[in-house]
Order: sequence, then structure tokens, then C-alpha cells
Amino acid sequence: MDKVGDVVIGVMQDLSRISTNGSARVRINQNLCDPDTFESLFNHFARGTILERIDLDVEHLKTLMSCGSCGHQQTVGGDHSGYQRCPQCGKFAEIQDHAYQLVEPDPAKAGLRKSIRF
Repeated sequence: MDKVGDVVIGVMQDLSRISTNGSARVRINQNLCDPDTFESLFNHFARGTILERIDLDVEHLKTLMSCGSCGHQQTVGGDHSGYQRCPQCGKFAEIQDHAYQLVEPDPAKAGLRKSIRF
């Protein structure tokens, strides 16, 4: 699992590349930290940057188990080794445990930042 500081930097880098229109929504892994802590860290490190005025909305990102054999998916909690047995078919299923997910603006749809205005 990534460290909180690395995730804050990653989110800041992602948001500085794309056009945000003043707001953003991000999901942070529930095992990393709580949303309020992440938001206060982001606001602290964004001071004096182009991200200083962004209204950031932080939510939990749940860890997802996905079985490649039967297609079953469910959320999981706690420690894991990256794989877990599927409750439906009994085969090993992959754990998708991302540190964060940028929800809004969607990086696939948002344009790159054209200019920086201070």
C-alpha cells in the first residue's frame, strides 16, 4: 500500500494536469486514511499552488474482489495478500486495491489544462 504523502502528491499531479473548473472529487482507499485527514493534508500542501482554490470532495474507495472465473465481485475489508478465495466458485479471485481514484473531473474526458491563471 502506498503512503498517504505519496497519494497526496499523486492526486495533486493528476489535478494539476487536467482542467478542474474549481472542483474535484476523489476516492481514497479506506485502509489508507479517512477522508477528512486526506482533505486537510491536500489543502495544506496545495497552499500557494494552482490547486489552492480547488473545492475537493473526498470519499472512501472500497477494496474490490473480482473473480476471473465466475465473474463474482464484492467489496472486502482488512488485510489481504492480493488474492482471496471466491465465495461462489472457490477459485482464487484478484483483489483490486487502488490507493485513489479521481472521479471528477474524469481524466479520460477532461481536457488538459491550457493555461495557468493566478
